[in-house]
Amino acid sequence: MILTGIVAGGTGSRMGHTALPKQFWELAGKPVFVYTAEAFLKSTDFVIIGMNPAYVEQARQLAEQFLPDKVFVIDGGADRNETVSRIIAFAREKLACQREDVILTHDAVRPFVTQQMIQDSLAAVRNCDICTAAVPATDTLAVSCDGSTADSFPDRSQMFLVQTPQTFRIGDFEEIYRSLDEEEKHLATDVCRLFQAKHKKVKLIAGSPDNIKLTYLHDYQIACLLAKNR
Repeated sequence: MILTGIVAGGTGSRMGHTALPKQFWELAGKPVFVYTAEAFLKSTDFVIIGMNPAYVEQARQLAEQFLPDKVFVIDGGADRNETVSRIIAFAREKLACQREDVILTHDAVRPFVTQQMIQDSLAAVRNCDICTAAVPATDTLAVSCDGSTADSFPDRSQMFLVQTPQTFRIGDFEEIYRSLDEEEKHLATDVCRLFQAKHKKVKLIAGSPDNIKLTYLHDYQIACLLAKNR
């Protein structure tokens, strides 16, 4: 079985002026999280959306309106990895998923994932523990410990910007997540860092500059333009 876990627990605080989280904003006539889920429905068996609990009922109503019945909306966790953990627990209980089943985890507000990325992820995970979409860094990068002075400039040719999907077997995640203490869980901002904490190699597959994450208002404005041209 191949699953998709969509992480949608954010509140959109960095957008700065909205009553609704950005995953509910309209994109091409539908909520952003719906637009995102539709891409994965073409290639995976089920889609499970881990939503901010305050918006679960609203999201379920929209899912019923726009999406087929193989999409489920559940309460997300306090952070990204706890949300992934809850998605996997739901898949185990309700969908009888097995240890070797594969899950692609993806940001709800990264709506321009392509079928090529999904297929490349599924191909790569056959021969690795985990893979993630990523793009080479194109700007000069600076490291600053105090946020105001550059301490070093790493070699850009070795730097990549990590995107999603991040793809792995559900049993591997369960084993690693159970083995981490609370500090390790806190330091790992995504699943790749969880795996790396246990010395698992992270395979990179080609992402895309268009695979943007809607974090600030200008990201949403760009997304609207991209959606018009698709």
